[in-house]
Amino acid sequence: MVSTDSTTIKVSTKDSILIDRFVELGEFKSRGEFVIFSIKKTINELLLKEFGEKAYPMAQLSDKDVDNLLTEIKNIRKRLWSEYATRLS
Repeated sequence: MVSTDSTTIKVSTKDSILIDRFVELGEFKSRGEFVIFSIKKTINELLLKEFGEKAYPMAQLSDKDVDNLLTEIKNIRKRLWSEYATRLS
């Protein structure tokens, strides 16, 4: 079983209205699901940024290597979005 923590967040009225609209449109099942998605997306972006910053000094990549890496990242993102969409349905 996965251990979880609970926390309270404060958002602006404007953000709250936008989140509720996403829920109403069926993009998310609840506010909580939106928050969890947003947190995971942000963590993913920060990890990718950190990885990029650490990897860059290690070696200069050729254009072909960069293209391959970007294609791999694109495929991973597609798979993650697909898995997320499957969970929503």
